[in-house]
Amino acid sequence: MALTAPPWKVVSAALSSAMLVAGCSTGPGRPESAVAPDDPCRPLMADPRIDPVRAKIAVPIVLGASQDVALLSNRDRPTDAERSAIKALWDAHEACRALTEARSGPVPRYRAWSNEAVGALLGDLHEGAITYGQFARKLLYIGAQDNSAKETLESELDARARWKLMDAVKP
Repeated sequence: MALTAPPWKVVSAALSSAMLVAGCSTGPGRPESAVAPDDPCRPLMADPRIDPVRAKIAVPIVLGASQDVALLSNRDRPTDAERSAIKALWDAHEACRALTEARSGPVPRYRAWSNEAVGALLGDLHEGAITYGQFARKLLYIGAQDNSAKETLESELDARARWKLMDAVKP
């Protein structure tokens, strides 16, 4: 007898994979071997206008990805040239999100919130209100919240599926 995953788990896994693929690229702590060769976001993240900040921000921005200690401890604020690079990163990040949503459908509400939080964080960095290290640390926090919300949603969907099975069995 073959075991099959409930449909919501398959959809959840597909969305998770799509978001992961959408974020695959090299950067600090992301080796070239981890890059998917057919990643549609790869050309967006390879934009040379982003280069001035590649050593200070893990590009692409991937929720839940580990951060290098040098990034976490960076007390620098962006220069004018780096502000332009942060804007280019924002543009590439948004274009990648749009591509991913076009391929996989809309993101769950918890992920939409996380994406808005990342946008606000990039805005704070662009304006110089926070340092690069604060950006990296807050990004870790957003990633942890995102992961927790995902786990909660999966748990609730699992519970719902179990209750539906129990309701289907009528005496």
